[in-house]
Amino acid sequence: MPEHVLTGTLTNDDEGLTFTTSPRYGYRVRVDSLASRMRLSESGTVPRIPVMHGFSADGICTLCQLLEIEHPGLHDTASGHWVEANSYRASVLVSGMHFGGMEDRTLTHARFTFTGLGEWLPGPPTEVWETEHIVLKIPLNEHEVFSLGVRETLVHVSLKIVSEIKSNEDDGSRITRPVAFIEIQSVEPESLNWYFAIGNRLENFFSLLLGASLAMETLFVYRGEEAGHVVSKRRRVVEKMGALDCVRCTTSQLAHATAVWLSQPEEFRSVENLALGVLRKGDLFYETELLSLTQALEGFHRVTSEPIPVDKATLRRVRRSYAALLRQEGVDEVLASRLCAAMAHANDPTFASRLENLCSRLSEFVLHQMGIEPTAFVPMVVATRNFYTHAGNKVSSRGRVSPVSGSAVFFLNQKLRALLRAVLLLHIGLPMEQITGLVTREATRWR
Repeated sequence: MPEHVLTGTLTNDDEGLTFTTSPRYGYRVRVDSLASRMRLSESGTVPRIPVMHGFSADGICTLCQLLEIEHPGLHDTASGHWVEANSYRASVLVSGMHFGGMEDRTLTHARFTFTGLGEWLPGPPTEVWETEHIVLKIPLNEHEVFSLGVRETLVHVSLKIVSEIKSNEDDGSRITRPVAFIEIQSVEPESLNWYFAIGNRLENFFSLLLGASLAMETLFVYRGEEAGHVVSKRRRVVEKMGALDCVRCTTSQLAHATAVWLSQPEEFRSVENLALGVLRKGDLFYETELLSLTQALEGFHRVTSEPIPVDKATLRRVRRSYAALLRQEGVDEVLASRLCAAMAHANDPTFASRLENLCSRLSEFVLHQMGIEPTAFVPMVVATRNFYTHAGNKVSSRGRVSPVSGSAVFFLNQKLRALLRAVLLLHIGLPMEQITGLVTREATRWR
C-alpha cells in the first residue's frame, strides 16, 4: 500500500529491529492496522509487508520483510475508548537509500568487514628505528592486498586494509588497528539477498583459514553514487583467533584460494554450509557433532569425486528382472517398491569407501602425525556413525567393530574435524606441507 503513511519509533535491540507506530485514539470504531488490511486483501496469507520506505534524523531508510507482532495500548471495554499502536518486526534495515526490497536487483557492489580479519592479515604500519626513538608510519590510504575477477560467478573481488585511528578516552592516547574489508562487484546489478549470500560464503571461507569462527561485522551496499548501511539481526558465532590455528599463506595463495572458493558449483554450497557449520560450532553434543562431521565428509566426497561409470542399459535390465522376480515371489507391493528404489543406489560408494578415499588424499606421514590409522579409524567411524544414525537398534558384536561412546566420541571428533579441515584446505589449493602442523595440532591437541 504505497500511499499509506505511518509515523512511529524504530528501535534496534537484542530482539531485533522493531518499528512501533505512533498511538492512535479511537472511540468505539476500530481502525485496522496496515498488516490487517493486507491480510484482508490477501486471504489466507501471513500478514507480511515486503518493504517500507521511511526517513529519520539520520536520513532516508528502507525496512524489509516486516511482520506485525503485537498491538501495545490501552482498551476500556465499558466506555469504548481505546489507544493503540502497532509493532512490526523487520528483518533488515538499509539506512541511506530507498529500494524495492530484498530481491530488488539494483545494487551494483558491496563492502564487507569481518570480525578479527584485520588481525590475521599483514597490517600497513611500518616501523622506522631512529637513534633515540622509533617512528611508526601509518598510511592514510587503503592498502590493496589483492584484486581479481572470478570468471565462473562473474564477480570482481578486492581485499583491502586501512588503518583506523582512535583516541583513548581515558588518557587521550592514540590507538590504531588494521581494518580489512572486501569489496564485491557484480557484472549486472544484484539483489540484497544475493550480496548476503556472498557475505555468508566469505564468512565461511575466512573461518576455515583462521581456524576460528568469524562473523560479518558491517555491510554497505551501493547503487551508483548511493550508499546504504545494512543492519540486521544475525546469529553471530565469534571465536578468538589462535596464532597456531590459522593458515599462513602468501598473497597469491590467498587470492587463488578466494577464487576457487567463490567458483564452486551450486551443489557444493550445501556441503560448505554443513561443513563450516559444524567446524564453527563448539557447543554441540558429542554425538550430534559426530553425525554432522560424518555427513559433511560424505557430502564433500560426493561433490569432489568423479561418479563411478556404470552401464545404464545393463543396470536397467537387471532392475527389470529384479522387479519381475519380486512379483513372481508375491512380495508385498510397498516392500517391493522400496527394494527396487534401493537398486538405483546400488552402484554408489559406501561411506567406508568414501572415508578411505578422503584419508588417501593425505600422505601416510601426515595421517600418522594426526593419529589416524585408516584400517582402524574408518571401521570405528562407520560403526559409531551407524550406531547413532540408527539409534535404538541392538549392537551386534559378531565379527564387527564396536561403536565408541562417552569421551572416546570427543577424541574421535577431533580427528574428524582435522580431516575435514585438511581436505577443504587442500581443495582450495593450499599444499599439504603448509597445513600439516595445523591439522596435526587440531587432531591431537586434546590427546
